[in-house]
Amino acid sequence: MNIDINGINSSRPDGSKRQQNSKAVDGTNSASSSQAPKSENSKDSVSFSSSAQNLARIEAELKSLPEVNQSRVDEVKARIERGEYQPDSDNLARKMLNLG
Repeated sequence: MNIDINGINSSRPDGSKRQQNSKAVDGTNSASSSQAPKSENSKDSVSFSSSAQNLARIEAELKSLPEVNQSRVDEVKARIERGEYQPDSDNLARKMLNLG
């Protein structure tokens, strides 16, 4: 059994057609070499969906925010130091159970 991996087996009914296609791929076909190159004035463009644009906008906004809300941290620290901070342990436990 012979396998023709290049597609140029002349004993096949479509052998000549495959041979022409292989020439076009490697650039030896005169028709493929006569194509004009792209002009320098042609420009490729890319457009993003509105969802992608919104995600990019949100990402930029998040990057501009500080990682820590320092004023909130300072407020809670001051309340702890004054003894005014009394966390609701039942509420905290409920919230922790609802995370899973």
